[in-house]
Amino acid sequence: MPEQTVIFHFHGRDPAKTGHIISVEPGQSLSDLCKLVAQKLDTAPPTDVPSDLTRLEDIQSIANERTVGVLIDGKKVRPIPGPEGGLPFIGGYAEIYPDFIGNYQRLIDKYGHMVHVSYMGKNVYLTDDPEVAGVVLSEGSLFSKEVNEDHPLFPLKMSLPDGLFTTNSANSVWELSHKLLMAALSAKAMRGYVKIMDHSAKRLVDNVFSEFASKNQPFDVFPWTLRTASQTIGEVTLGEDFGMLDNTQTSVPEIIHTIDQNLTLSQTLFRKGKWYRALPNPESRKQRGVQATHRSLVHTYIDEDSKKNLPDMPYTHAATNTSSIMEYMLHAADEEGTKMDPEIVMQNASTLLGAGHVTTASGLAWILYAMSEYPHFADKLHDSILEAGLTRNSEISAEQLNSLTYLDWFIKEVQRLYNPAFQPTRQAHDEIVVPGGYVVPKGAQVTVALHSIHVNKEHWKDPLTFNPDRWGTEEVKKRHKNAYIPFATGARGCIGFNFALQEMKIVIARVALNYTVENCTEGPVVYDPDFSLYRPLNFVARVRRRPEPSSLPAKPKDVVPEPAKELKPAPQPAVGNPGLPKLYVLYGSNNGTSAGFASDLAAKAKQFGFTDIISTSLDTSILMSKDTLPPNDGKNLILICACSYNGEAPDNAISFDELLDKAVKEHDNQRFHSLNFAVFGCGNKQWGPTFQAFPNKIDANLAALGGNRVFDKGSGNAAEDQDGDFLEWSTKLWASISARYGLQSSTSTSDGKEESLFFDSAPLSRSAVELQYVAQLKGTRESLPPLPGMGIAHIESNVELVDKETPMPRAMRYITFKLPAGQVYRPGDHIEVFPENDPLVVEKVIARLGLIEDATFQINNFDDTLVNSKSLAALLRGRGPITIKECLTLYADLSGPLSRWGIQAIASLLPPKDEYTALRNDLFKLSSVGTAKEEQQSFAAKNRNFVRLLENYPQIAGALEFPDLLIALTYTQPRRYSIASSPLIRADFASICIGVVHHKDEDNDWEGLSSGFLKRSDKGSAIWVKTREAQESFHLPDDPTVPVIMVAAGTGVAPFLGFLEHRRAQGFKEISAGGKSTTRFFYGTSYHDMTNLRELIVSYVDDGTTTARAAYSNEGNARRFAQELLLQDALEVWSLIQSGAHVYICGSAQRLGAGVRQALTQIARQIGAVAEPETFVPSLIKAGVYSEDVFG
Repeated sequence: MPEQTVIFHFHGRDPAKTGHIISVEPGQSLSDLCKLVAQKLDTAPPTDVPSDLTRLEDIQSIANERTVGVLIDGKKVRPIPGPEGGLPFIGGYAEIYPDFIGNYQRLIDKYGHMVHVSYMGKNVYLTDDPEVAGVVLSEGSLFSKEVNEDHPLFPLKMSLPDGLFTTNSANSVWELSHKLLMAALSAKAMRGYVKIMDHSAKRLVDNVFSEFASKNQPFDVFPWTLRTASQTIGEVTLGEDFGMLDNTQTSVPEIIHTIDQNLTLSQTLFRKGKWYRALPNPESRKQRGVQATHRSLVHTYIDEDSKKNLPDMPYTHAATNTSSIMEYMLHAADEEGTKMDPEIVMQNASTLLGAGHVTTASGLAWILYAMSEYPHFADKLHDSILEAGLTRNSEISAEQLNSLTYLDWFIKEVQRLYNPAFQPTRQAHDEIVVPGGYVVPKGAQVTVALHSIHVNKEHWKDPLTFNPDRWGTEEVKKRHKNAYIPFATGARGCIGFNFALQEMKIVIARVALNYTVENCTEGPVVYDPDFSLYRPLNFVARVRRRPEPSSLPAKPKDVVPEPAKELKPAPQPAVGNPGLPKLYVLYGSNNGTSAGFASDLAAKAKQFGFTDIISTSLDTSILMSKDTLPPNDGKNLILICACSYNGEAPDNAISFDELLDKAVKEHDNQRFHSLNFAVFGCGNKQWGPTFQAFPNKIDANLAALGGNRVFDKGSGNAAEDQDGDFLEWSTKLWASISARYGLQSSTSTSDGKEESLFFDSAPLSRSAVELQYVAQLKGTRESLPPLPGMGIAHIESNVELVDKETPMPRAMRYITFKLPAGQVYRPGDHIEVFPENDPLVVEKVIARLGLIEDATFQINNFDDTLVNSKSLAALLRGRGPITIKECLTLYADLSGPLSRWGIQAIASLLPPKDEYTALRNDLFKLSSVGTAKEEQQSFAAKNRNFVRLLENYPQIAGALEFPDLLIALTYTQPRRYSIASSPLIRADFASICIGVVHHKDEDNDWEGLSSGFLKRSDKGSAIWVKTREAQESFHLPDDPTVPVIMVAAGTGVAPFLGFLEHRRAQGFKEISAGGKSTTRFFYGTSYHDMTNLRELIVSYVDDGTTTARAAYSNEGNARRFAQELLLQDALEVWSLIQSGAHVYICGSAQRLGAGVRQALTQIARQIGAVAEPETFVPSLIKAGVYSEDVFG
């Protein structure tokens, strides 16, 4: 047969694109050809024969083919399956967290022997196939241990980058460490550690367990197995007797404590992500301190060993001629005489101390758990040890250990079901096809799910049954070599497995000889989701001393052993909950948005199982006094939602803001020590540099003052989709919290479906609001203020400032109120107006819903876990009777955009009938964060408010009842306006300037809620108002000689009209008019068509109160904006600022605010020759001479 070329390719793939041309030669064996094909097609392992290739009978038949399609295990190659889509923002997070063990098994049961899960930027690949496990763990050209950010050991690598377990396989440091330590931890070397291990075991049994047994005292098992393992590894590694097993009152030494601290901090930083670790943060600072302490302690031992002046020696000799592993590492050399660097010795010592105590401790705890759960097998274990000739007082030798066959079986069965290590992980070097035909992508981290392999039904009979006797059967002896790999396998398998097994055997032999173990745990034993290994979280036991064997009747010889009692499924511990902390949900809020988000957090916390929840403003919170701070035990969680106004704290967080300033000034760096916090900030990016100012300050200062940031700060932008920003942040927050505290992230519905707690709210019905209709009351009722502090003002005048004949039709009103009694203000302050809905709009809603406008009702209560705190129901609770018309006129936000939760509430409240199914699904979809932004924006544009929603979806009007509106609609928020007058003229009167907002689309045109309301309010109209103090820096200086520069645009002239009226009343004049003042007013409007405004400003110029310059943006002038006038007068502006001028800005943050900053920066650069001009405006702000009152 002549040589032929054949294209080999995976079946189902294009041979032209993915095939490999291979020469088929005469005399070539089918086996050799198969191996060559396997290598070319990147199947694993390359020495295996693609079995399906052998279906062609011989080499000749293969050579006759132009192309040959190859199957793997009878299957086409395919991507690794797994759950698709997942939840918005977090992907398949809930598929894995918090129950690793249970979820790994659930995924494998559902998708097969390999599973892919993607979440939060990470990809997890799982397998329970022993064949695949052998490939993955083989450590060679296909896979190796590369500990990157997707690897489970990355938290440990952050602190021990070159440690034996954490360094990458390609690192030459690992090769040397592995080579040398293999000798120190070999089976031969283990014989030298038997006495040390047995000494620890005796002390546990004779000192600790004896005391517990004499007192009949239950105890938490894991801390004592941890002490036992630490005691042993300390003696073996460091040659140090820690004395941890002398009695039940001993403490953990600092060197072990720092290891545990470091592991915890590493895990915390790993969860928070790469960008967080790159920033200054309290966890990193603490970790550096812990690491420094630990390194110092380890180096103390290194220094002590160095003083012994021992000679260096070949590592094979050193393994049996040194007194500790530390001593060995310092003096062992390979064939070339190379030794470990002292830094590597330090890292390996820390690695051995850490891994050596937590792994063995977890294994011992599970073995004791099995002894308590299966007393029959525990008794059998006891008898087998006696039969081997061991007694309570005899020494245990290496030879005797090897004879304890049943002890070996018992431990193996425990490790099969409860193995501490559960996810060895390796990285694929290139795309590779593994057994089963799965395609593993290049760079993928593949995790071998050890628990799932150990209970794989294809390799184990009755896999979930605890039965040590199975290990004596031929079936188990002939199992697949990778069906049981408790310490993994391959070159990067656990190097200390001989050590761990020997120690567990010795300790358990001593315990079994002396005691029975009783499970005293309240409720089922669960495992710790926050620990790096699989260990029991809450296993509490009692030990009882066994009778002396000599006191027991002798067992007759040649008696058939009692058959095992009926085997039962082994308990599968659920994920544990380390105990939910007390939750504080705090807010700083002016208009209720932050308070509403805080309410959402509190409600969601209840769904996740939190019960101890306190929600309050920052100024009334526990943070305000050291006496009210939570105990210094870290068992707390503080979630904060806050906003800022012009960079300042909101009204109910002013005192807290001052507290932060004081603590920072006094360097009170432990003020909030051990407080676990997360912050979400509300704001509007159009506010420019002040966006998120106060929330950022809270987040940074809490961390700087000792707090522990448990989740990254979130930022909401009201200029776009603040609801969506919050939902994304809170979803990720709850995912993090659920993993941190072992919370289940889904719940079962009555029909058996699983609903995610991240998004799905509790079932909502109108019964969530306790509404009571009341009889019509006679006489007049006293109106209650819509919000605390508000009073009735009456309009004295309402003047249009734009000329009637203007070529640019628009409206700008100058309105004067007679203030409620007791309300005062200063120039620069604000007035809040509570607007009313247009009567025509109210009538439309009443008519469409078939409501009775004069019906009177009251809200007695509502379920705050279901009803949002910004809803109408929340505002009206406990306020007494009100008519439906009053409610819709005065309080319901009928013109504002619909909130996400409002749309979802409407969808939930639709009747459960088929005719509403499509509408309900549409509304849920359109309010979901997973829906495309363009689709949501289109929906919002067509349904800009509740009235338009009723017009576009008539079904809604026919389905909703009045209580539903109270749940779904938000309450109206007050609008804040700058005061345009001075109290020196008339103290009980105040004026404002408002621009009337006008909107138009293809169907309608309409005015803004508040500006339209004020425009149509005639003289004498009663309006709810409240004066509000501005930030202190936005008030005039008392000294008339301090220069003042005012820059305004549009309605931003308002506070400066008040400034000028005030200065006139004070008699302050320009220097040119014989006074002492210098006042400059730069303002801009769109057109030269506001005669009344211009004449008012000119009057202040004429009497010497100010000088003024105006710019008109739509008149084609060279300088169109107020900030450009600053550049034109740059010399004077610079001179005034250098003389201590106060600069005030009022107008659009995006245009005027940013424009003025840019102009002053330019002046500083070109006129002042400032070296770093970008710092000029911030320096003015810091000095308190630059103040903005800007808006979006």
